[in-house]
Amino acid sequence: MLNYQKLETGIFLVKSNSSAGPKSNGILIKDDGNSGDILIDGNFSKNEIKRLNIDLNTEINTFFVSHTHLDHVSNLHFYENSSIKIFCPVPEDRYLKNMNIFLKENGMVDFGVDSIFRELIYEDFEFKNLTHVHEFKPGTKFAYNKNIIETIHIPGHSPGHTAYLIRDNSEVRRAILFVSDIGIERSGPWYGLSHCSLEDVRISIRKMEKVYLGNNDGDIILTSAHGAAYFTKQPEIFKKALKRIDGNEEKVLQSFNYDYPLGLKDVIFKGVYYPEKHITRLSPRVKKIHFFWEWSMILHHVSELVEKGKLVEKSEDPSTYLRSSE
Repeated sequence: MLNYQKLETGIFLVKSNSSAGPKSNGILIKDDGNSGDILIDGNFSKNEIKRLNIDLNTEINTFFVSHTHLDHVSNLHFYENSSIKIFCPVPEDRYLKNMNIFLKENGMVDFGVDSIFRELIYEDFEFKNLTHVHEFKPGTKFAYNKNIIETIHIPGHSPGHTAYLIRDNSEVRRAILFVSDIGIERSGPWYGLSHCSLEDVRISIRKMEKVYLGNNDGDIILTSAHGAAYFTKQPEIFKKALKRIDGNEEKVLQSFNYDYPLGLKDVIFKGVYYPEKHITRLSPRVKKIHFFWEWSMILHHVSELVEKGKLVEKSEDPSTYLRSSE
């Protein structure tokens, strides 16, 4: 079932409350000209898409992808036909055409979990490689009748991760900032793949904070791919996301000790990111996936902590670390 929340005249936040399959919120822009309707993200099932078309009388002509993680694109093939243009930021358009590239570039192959992820992607989620994808460089502006869509590059979560700032060219409606997976939800930023970058995540969060708080054209309505819509200013929301990263870093540091070295496998599933109770409820196969995700997240922190001199890698036992006493 879908829930609809009006953000502005002709613009809706669309959410799925289904417990089946991966999902993300979408922004529906109903255009009153010849451009048709526009959907930004929104990973909905086939039945939900039919429901959306009926409930809001939609005729989607354009679909914008924020990035190609499966909770955003597993159902994208339902939109692939000659009348709907699918736009995806570079370099992630390649992933939509061949998810095996995604697996290789994100460490699944080297880690030995590519077969598990391939089964998840193509069998469980029934993802289908696309053939008709329009690539764009983040920073590009699109004009659709009275709607101007500004794409903003926010890498870190993924290399092409893109936010969308939707403006009314007549300045009648408030602007809407869709920050996708920047991490303003309670769970915080996520960086559990090889192509994630902690430094870029921080830079992107500050960039979105500047756009959101430094807007000179009136208040901005803020929303994301997995959270709520905010109609009043939330001056601390991006700072909280940064603090969540700092908290994760401190948990990683505290997981190591001064006396004897530990490897990453020794600190996985100790509550650094995923709660231990959550892990106990997972099947063995899904637990392996979460192990890879948390391994990647902790490795990003460990690399920074070594650079800061707070952890020391033991030369006689590579990939094990001690806390620095300095």
